[in-house]
Amino acid sequence: MDGDAREGPEHGQPAAPEDGRPDTPGIPPAVQAVRAEDDGPGGQDQPAELISTSTSQSGSIRSWSRPVAVAATAALTVVLGFALVVQIRSTDQPAEQDVRSEADLVVLLDELNAREETLREEISRTRQTVEELGSGSEESGSALEEARSRAEAIGILAGTLPARGPGLRMTVQDPDGAVPASVVLGAVQELRGAGAEALQVDGVRVVASSAVTGSPGALRIDGELLTSPYEFRAVGPPAEMEVALSVAGGVVADLGRTGARVRVEQLDDVQVDATVG
Repeated sequence: MDGDAREGPEHGQPAAPEDGRPDTPGIPPAVQAVRAEDDGPGGQDQPAELISTSTSQSGSIRSWSRPVAVAATAALTVVLGFALVVQIRSTDQPAEQDVRSEADLVVLLDELNAREETLREEISRTRQTVEELGSGSEESGSALEEARSRAEAIGILAGTLPARGPGLRMTVQDPDGAVPASVVLGAVQELRGAGAEALQVDGVRVVASSAVTGSPGALRIDGELLTSPYEFRAVGPPAEMEVALSVAGGVVADLGRTGARVRVEQLDDVQVDATVG
């Protein structure tokens, strides 16, 4: 019969594989063979499980099921999420620090500007003080110099200091010892009146309180004995002093009447070095 003719391998039906699995139409035999190996012995499909094996020191094998793997994956996800949040927060902190740093810089800049202004004011005051001290020093120096000059002048007039400068020298020779004390005193007065600042006779300093005493040939000034020739030295204006001595009827004429010989010289440098104690 036609129905029997279509059954069996002899009628063109595909033969069942030796492992008892029916062939799947449309899938190559090689692929079906791989599936047969995956299904394991016995030709039955194994339960869908996640098999993980590890060999311990004793050689035993432990297996982990799918729920354990899922829990581990969830824990890993939580840890990664926490790390991401921490990273985001740590990334946001520098921005806040930058903002605070800018505010601090503004405050610091204001403080520096204020300090600079204070220093400028102090420098200005210091310069003003230095200028005042400088002007005060100049004034003090001028006053001190003036005081020294006055003290020197007083010392010269008092005979306590030596004197030097332009002046006049008069030499009187008295061979007969006839010159009286009055003529010597007249010569001293004429020289002072003509502007003599310092005067000495025969090494004796003549001052305002000096006294001329003694007799002709034994004249004394302030007790000091004079010897001929008598030498007069005077520091002062030379021309004026010479005129004062040489006027008609003056000192030179009086000395001539006593037989004395007189010589008057104007000098650019006269030293009056005798002093009073």
